[in-house]
Order: sequence, then C-alpha cells, then structure tokens
Amino acid sequence: MIDRRTFLKGVGSALAASALDLPAARAEAIDPLCYASVDELVELFRTKTASPVDLLKAQIRQIEAFNPKVNCITDTHFDEAMQEARQSEDRYRRGEARPLEGITVAIKDEFARPGWRVTQGSLLYKDSPPATENATIIDKLEAAGAVMAIQTTVPEFYLFVGASTRAWGTTHNPWNLEYSPGGSSAGSGAALAAGFTTLALGSDMGGSIRLPASQNGLYGFRPPFGRVASGEVPMSTSGPMARRFDDLVHLQNAIVGPSDKIMAGIRPALDYPAAYPDVSGWRIALDWGAGIAPVTPAMKSAMVKAVEALRGAGCVVDEVDCGFSKTVMPTFVHGLMSTSMGSFIEEASAHRDQLSPYMTDFLGMAAGTLGPNAAEAVEALIERWHRQVQERVFGKGYRILLMPTMATSLVPADMFESQKKNLPFLEGTGLAYALTWPWNLLNRYPVVDVPLGIVEDRMPAGMQVIGQTFTDLDTFQFAYNWSRLQPPLFADGRFPTFT
Repeated sequence: MIDRRTFLKGVGSALAASALDLPAARAEAIDPLCYASVDELVELFRTKTASPVDLLKAQIRQIEAFNPKVNCITDTHFDEAMQEARQSEDRYRRGEARPLEGITVAIKDEFARPGWRVTQGSLLYKDSPPATENATIIDKLEAAGAVMAIQTTVPEFYLFVGASTRAWGTTHNPWNLEYSPGGSSAGSGAALAAGFTTLALGSDMGGSIRLPASQNGLYGFRPPFGRVASGEVPMSTSGPMARRFDDLVHLQNAIVGPSDKIMAGIRPALDYPAAYPDVSGWRIALDWGAGIAPVTPAMKSAMVKAVEALRGAGCVVDEVDCGFSKTVMPTFVHGLMSTSMGSFIEEASAHRDQLSPYMTDFLGMAAGTLGPNAAEAVEALIERWHRQVQERVFGKGYRILLMPTMATSLVPADMFESQKKNLPFLEGTGLAYALTWPWNLLNRYPVVDVPLGIVEDRMPAGMQVIGQTFTDLDTFQFAYNWSRLQPPLFADGRFPTFT
C-alpha cells in the first residue's frame, strides 16, 4: 500500500528541488498529486489515502497559481468536473472503478461535449453555440470514468506550431516561457507539463500531437488512421499525450477502437500491454530528415546520445535517407485543404479582419488548385514515399525508424511578435522546423514521440519512433524500453520552473 504521507513527502522534495529559481513558497505550494502517475493515483484512490476530489482540487489550485503565466486553457468546467470526481469517489467505495476512474484528462479545443463550445482558436467561432452531442472520443473517456475539467488552447484552425490567437492570446511553454509549447495540441502539452492535468487528449494532422509532446518533454502517440475512431479524413487522427509512457498506455487503451458514430474505426480494438520484452538485437534505422530541415547542433547531440544509449542496450542503429523533401510541402497543404479540413477557407477569407495575422499568410500558401487535382497529386506523393520507406527501411529488415521531431525546440511562443520581426512565414509559425508531416501523409505508420530530455535553453526535445504499417506494438515496445533507459522528466528535480 502507498502511504500518502511518504508519497507526498518524496515527490514534494523532488518538486522543491526542481524550483531552484522560484521563490521557495511557490515550490512548496505545488501539490505532488498534480504530477502523480495514473498508477500512483489509482492506488491512492483504491486505498482511500487520497481521492479524485483531492486530485481535482490540487490541479485547480495549480491552474490558479500558474495558468496566468502559461495561458493554456480556453474554458474551465470545474463544477461539472467536481461532480464527476465525487461520482468517482463513490465508485471506488463500491469497488466499481473503471479504467480511468477519477483521472483528469485535458480536452483539446476540438472535441465536443454538450454545453461546451468549440472555438478552433478563432474569433470567428469564439461565440459559437454550445455542442449538443459528445464527440466519439468523449464517449469513450466518459465510459472509462475520466474527469474532464479543462479545454485547452490551439492555434487558429489547428494549423501551427504554437498557439497565438486573437481569440485567446499566446500560450507559453512551462519549461521556458519564451518558447512555444508546440501545436496544434499546444494547450494540452503545456497543461501536462504544468501539472494542470494527469492526461491530455490531442489530435494530429501535421504533427499536432508529436510536436507539443516534443516541446514539453512528453510521450505522444499518433496512431495509424482508424485505430482511434475520430474522423474520416485520413491525414488526421486523435491520440493520447502523457508525462510517462505507462500513462500513455492507459489513455490509449481507453480511447482505442471502433464507434457506431464513425465508420473509420478498426475492429477489433487493439490491446496495448503495459510491459514489453527488451529490444536487444533490434535493427533500427535513423533518418535525420535533412531534406525537410537541418537539425541544430544541440538537437543532433541529443539524438547522437540516444543512439549511443540504444547501441548500449544491444541495438544496431544505421543511418538511412527516406528521401523526404520540404519542396513538396505545398502538395501536402493543398491535398489536406482539399479534404473537409479546408472547409474553413471560404469563411476565413471573407473575414480576414478577424483572423490572427499569420492566418493571412497561410491563406496565401493554401491558395491555388484545390480539389481533385490536388488530391491526385498528394496521392501520387503518398505512393512514392511509401515505396521509398519500404525499400530503404522496412524492406531491409529494420524494425523501427527514428527521426527527430523538431529541428530545434527554440521556436518563439509569441507568433504575433515573430510577424512584427518579419520572420519568414514558415519560420515565424514554427512549421519550417517540423519533421512530422510526412507521417500524416503516410498515415498507416504508427508514430510515438519519446522525450530526449532537456536539450537547449531549458527546453525539452523529442524523437519520433516510427513502426511498419499498423505495428503499433513495436513502437510501444520501443517506447517502453526507452522509458527505462532515459532518465525521466517530471522526477528527481526535473520539473518546469515557469520562468
């Protein structure tokens, strides 16, 4: 049995040690429940040494103390969440706890729930009417017993590597407030790093789970299309984000599987084990993504250390080149905007005075041939790249392919200020540094983002772990082993300082 006093004392000491440049009172004010794992919390709840209400109250206090700096929340639903937490307490008393009973999950400003508004990070929809029906993934979270207290910020229309919007202002990274938390699941990533939630929900149509996972030192999973029933657009899917790999498994198991609301759901649901064998003897490929963006020296050094650790664990790691190129990004954008993802373009173009400044540049980038010709071009690109990956990686017997997630973590948080400095559009929005979007084209390949630790200027970074098509468990086996090789963040003094 976990003794709560011992648990709180031990984690509290780690939190206090991490906050060396914070006033001591602030370090002591952080309740360790805010950063506890799912397994730790469930044991505390089961033994009645803490409760779901205690967890929610602790995270509300954390939000009140630090969200003025981070600004990662659109709407709070504390009263509704407190009712859910009390119901979870009752279920633990009755011995009827469900898989995520009483565990808090932050919800990206994309997923509908009755009474909630979905704003898409835009003034155009900030006063949109409340939803009347759950999104499919919310159905699954409710069935698992999750407590949903906050909705989290996104860039306008989910398109950029950060979240500066006229609707909600700028979201900052808890590790270093100067920098971006990634995007488009920006607020979900920041909320996890800040201890505002135990788990978080993201979605990914160009890197929107993996980028904020990388920027915040998290684990994030972009499942193959259809693994999570979240929509009909093949380049986009929903997935879990967490501070620990074990937590990622819990959330993925809660949301995986088909739904009667959405046709694109693979049957039967895949079960993700919590533990896996070691990876000794695995042949692993490494692509630096140089055709998309050259990585910074700090990022390269972090990747080299990762390779050394894997070789030390008995893996063979070789460099490959999948042949990806940034020159085809317009093909990707036009293909994506030729799906229902581009439905906002007409209305946005008619109300440019209400858009965040960088959106005007994006509309210019998206301009051109949309529709069947663009769809045909992107299908040809997908076919070519898939063949290259098969011929150069998996056809040669490599079990896993590794890539950096970002070429650099040092993307400014304030995209408005970047525009004032006349930074090129792709650099000012962070898109120039994203090495993720090829895998939204190649959407049957599972991709887990794993943390590399603190890499540069107090900022974390991540590494993409890509498996053969639909081999989710290979990526999870790697991530499980990586979580045991890599010193974890959010432990032993390695916490954000909110400075």
